Amino acid sequence: MRKNIGPKSYVVPQPVFIIAAYDENGIPDAMNSVWGGISNEKEITICISSERKTLKNIMLHGEFTVSMADASFVESCDYVGIETAHKVPDKFARAGFHAIKADFVNAPLIEELPFALECKVKSYDEKEWRMIAEIVNISVDERILDEKGAVSLDKFSPLVFDWMSKNYHKIGDKAGNAFRDGLSIKKK
Repeated sequence: MRKNIGPKSYVVPQPVFIIAAYDENGIPDAMNSVWGGISNEKEITICISSERKTLKNIMLHGEFTVSMADASFVESCDYVGIETAHKVPDKFARAGFHAIKADFVNAPLIEELPFALECKVKSYDEKEWRMIAEIVNISVDERILDEKGAVSLDKFSPLVFDWMSKNYHKIGDKAGNAFRDGLSIKKK
């Protein structure tokens, strides 16, 4: 039996993005967001409240990074989502994060988080809180790459968010082979 729960913003799971930018003094700032996703091959869409200090920092430079949160740093990743840089300007450092200057944008990479998109703002809709950005580079720490140079989920444990339970989870075991497992049905 199915249960109708009405129109909600529930997609399970949601990736946990840590968005980072420099403020007007070059101090790194970061926030946690689960409202977003890839919207085409070189574009990401993220919803960010116009009240967020991180958004003000992003709009100051027009550039930012989006790191995938890592299960090893769940406390730090959660902290930057529940604290505001309006009150705690050094929340990036308090979270235990260390900034590395990104190669393709004027924004910080988070040393502790091994996978990041480097982005340039294309548009921001203040009414909808929707930002669309061009992905100009993906920066990956070599420690999470396999022998073929691909990101290995055996070496990297991205966090996902379950909006209904308000819990974080880490990506689990491999379930199948993309673009191959369905071939058995196609051949019938």
